[in-house]
Amino acid sequence: MTSFPTRLIKKLEERSEAGNLRKLAVRDEGIDFYSNDYLGLSSYETTAQTSAYSFSPGSSRLIAGTTNEHLSLERKFAQQFTHEAALLFISGYSANCGLFSAIGLKDTVFVYDEFIHASIKDGLRLSFSKSFSFKHNDLGDAERLLKKFKGQHVFIVVESLYSMHGDFAPLKEIARLAQEYGVDWIVDEAHTGGLFGKGGYCDYLSIEPLPIARIVTFGKAYGSSGACVLSSQLVIDYLINFSRPFIYTTALSLNHVKELEEKVIHSDLSQRQQQLQENISYFRAQFKQNGMISAPTSPIQTLHIGDALAAKLSEQECEKNGIHIKAILAPTVPKGAESLRISMHSFNTRKEIDQLLQFL
Repeated sequence: MTSFPTRLIKKLEERSEAGNLRKLAVRDEGIDFYSNDYLGLSSYETTAQTSAYSFSPGSSRLIAGTTNEHLSLERKFAQQFTHEAALLFISGYSANCGLFSAIGLKDTVFVYDEFIHASIKDGLRLSFSKSFSFKHNDLGDAERLLKKFKGQHVFIVVESLYSMHGDFAPLKEIARLAQEYGVDWIVDEAHTGGLFGKGGYCDYLSIEPLPIARIVTFGKAYGSSGACVLSSQLVIDYLINFSRPFIYTTALSLNHVKELEEKVIHSDLSQRQQQLQENISYFRAQFKQNGMISAPTSPIQTLHIGDALAAKLSEQECEKNGIHIKAILAPTVPKGAESLRISMHSFNTRKEIDQLLQFL
């Protein structure tokens, strides 16, 4: 029998030979076209960050980790994002694992977009439910599955904006499909929270009816970390009792809660949102090459390459020129779908965008 270390070495060597071995690295200073800090709020210093708040719970929410500030912020999130209730999680990954593992009962079927985030897929694996993927943004294929499982308890699961492709889900059509077949649906708004108005992308589009649950994360456009699940009070009460990532995780610190309140609730992001859209429009207008697969208003602009080595070399050449973009390789995307992921920000200058365009 092959020893355990030998098996690990073999797997790492396979990754290395394929050119997609992951490593941790500190990036040198350069032009940021790769982070999810779309509005530049990670460098926005809040009063909470400079205050004397010192409460760190050292405990889960169900023991000593809940304060009036936690409960108040959850009420404010529910109001801002137009749901009955909200529940804070330590991260978007934790929120997705916590939600889907808890509500995925034995008689439940999840029908999900094939490009859904890994955290949702992991949550589904931890559940007792059955799950089936449909082709990306393919309403016909989604409907095929709804017909197949008609009469069962079904959830449709999508992201509002897909982080590897930079394209939006057809949320209005998904809502119509869910209503037509009498099923529930869930939206992960990780990459749209903070970018469109105050209340999230579903509210911005005036989606009716709203999904049974939404996940909004704060580690991207809001420039912080953490997440919340938005739903009915019944679902939130259920998660408090059955969501293991929530139950067994240390609560957010009071400093963190105060920071989220200032950035998410009290900040006027409209000027940053407008500047971001102007930068995206400028980039799209100037970029004349084929291969861009992203939506015109998406902060994620993905250029299809189709070859792992070419994508990796492009990333490395950009870095040599002080421009940080990201090569997306298998297994994050299927082989043949390798691409360059370019993140636009409100703080990118026209000069910086011109430098990127010149290199591309």
